[in-house]
Amino acid sequence: MLCGLIGTGLGILCLWIYGIWIEPYRVKVRHVLVEDSSLAGILKGKILVQISDLHMSEIGRREKKVLKILEEIKPDFIFLTGDYIYWDGDYEEALNFLSQLKARIGVWAVMGDYDYSNSRKSCLFCHEPNSGKPTTKHSVRFLRNSCEQVNIAEGSIWVAGVDLEEDQLLRTKKRFLPCSAKGPTIILSHSPLIFDMFDEDENLLILSGDTHGGQIPLPSGLWEILGYEKCARYPHGLFVKGQKKMFVSRGIGTSHLPIRIFRYPEVVVLKFSP
Repeated sequence: MLCGLIGTGLGILCLWIYGIWIEPYRVKVRHVLVEDSSLAGILKGKILVQISDLHMSEIGRREKKVLKILEEIKPDFIFLTGDYIYWDGDYEEALNFLSQLKARIGVWAVMGDYDYSNSRKSCLFCHEPNSGKPTTKHSVRFLRNSCEQVNIAEGSIWVAGVDLEEDQLLRTKKRFLPCSAKGPTIILSHSPLIFDMFDEDENLLILSGDTHGGQIPLPSGLWEILGYEKCARYPHGLFVKGQKKMFVSRGIGTSHLPIRIFRYPEVVVLKFSP
């Protein structure tokens, strides 16, 4: 009996040590194949990368590993889906990280709820201090309930960015419909709950984050009891309903507790097939 209790205690201790000091820093590259003939016709052979939920306080070994992976991958597109800082954290380090992102065609981003935790400093993502002029600290294009047409040799795609609040999602949905109606569309949204705002016959791809994959594996029913509907319904991975598709990244950093168990931080590489 005593040996069993000691063994259980040691097992929990080892899992706790692993979850705090090992897995959160084992950043992996996750390759995702998306079946979408319209996007495949334009983006086949292109390297698209998604990064989400850095929650960074400094450019430490985890962030340096992400930058090294990107340097090796040499992406054509980088898409960022929010939460670059800790709650009311240091914006300068996040801006420094963004300044080191390079992609052949461009880098697009949306903001997450943590990025708005200091409303005055959140403006630094897009503008120079005490100025309405666009920032010169990085070349990331932040989309706030807006979309852009991206033209490449193989054709054109639309990249849209949705701000995080659900009431905003409802109010701004119609603004994005013309994007998807005009051509292949990729929508960036920190919250995965946007998936339900679109009809199944709308041919688009949503890239999202926010859940961290839950950071630890729990049953969906328990996530619902805890009030995390996003983790219960869309914890991580690829979701398909009709023609609409969404990929939810496990992200890079952590929030609330600095722990990950069987939910590795990930840099996502997206590929397309007809």
